Amino acid sequence: MRVVLVPTLCLLAASVFVASARAQSGAPATPGAGAYVPDVLGARAAAMGGAGVALGGDGADPWGARNPAAWAALPRRTAALYGDEGFGLSELRLAAARIVVPTRIAAFAVGAQAFGYESFRASAFTLGAARAFSLGTSRVLMAGAAAHLHTVSIPDYGSASVVTLDVGVRAALVPGLDAGFRASNVAAGSLAGREPLPRTLALGFAYRAHARLTVAADVEKDVRYPASLRAGVEARPVAALALRAGATTAPRAVSAGVGLRTGPLAIDLAAARHESLGWTPAVGLGVRF
Repeated sequence: MRVVLVPTLCLLAASVFVASARAQSGAPATPGAGAYVPDVLGARAAAMGGAGVALGGDGADPWGARNPAAWAALPRRTAALYGDEGFGLSELRLAAARIVVPTRIAAFAVGAQAFGYESFRASAFTLGAARAFSLGTSRVLMAGAAAHLHTVSIPDYGSASVVTLDVGVRAALVPGLDAGFRASNVAAGSLAGREPLPRTLALGFAYRAHARLTVAADVEKDVRYPASLRAGVEARPVAALALRAGATTAPRAVSAGVGLRTGPLAIDLAAARHESLGWTPAVGLGVRF
């Protein structure tokens, strides 16, 4: 009985979550529980309510809240691991890895992720690039693009694959205030030509109110669902420690987390609480080399 009940409950939880959270691009404030192919926010953005489209790469964080333009802000080669467990269910576990290598031409990124359990597997492979362009003497525009090869496999039903494309930009408007924009699945890719993947537009701002305090706010719109508002704050009482908190609408959720930096290493912890389905813990580990 348990063999049948556990997968059924997991799929039901994912379905309920999607119905209430697709407004947040198929990947909610609680990361890793998207409709079919989860989207990786990164533990930093997850702790800040999912906000972060305008945030640059922080130390060893190559996720950039799904904005590929953030890769251009990483000054050194960066490798990172990420994992979360949707609502504390092992069947909704997501694991991802990514490497970003800056060069004179652009910053190139490659990555992979896996989600699910024995009765449902979703994986994705990522290849992308980002570059910074000078605007006058003091301003910089960062632009990036990422191609994802998604594959979904269900025993007894087979598998399906699709390639999607995300694009993003990030720029400083005035000193201390950055803006970011991201469009996901711009070619409207769908699995097996029938199951459309989320298509989203996101616009965000990040304001450095102080050298140790950053406030971020995003609005994200799935083409088929209402807009979702997300906001978060990051405080750094000391250079090696970051304290984060945030909230999101559609679905209503709150989140918090910490970040630790020591030399080239970075560890980020986050937990987001969905109003109905509970907590999703997340962890990120990065290294610059």
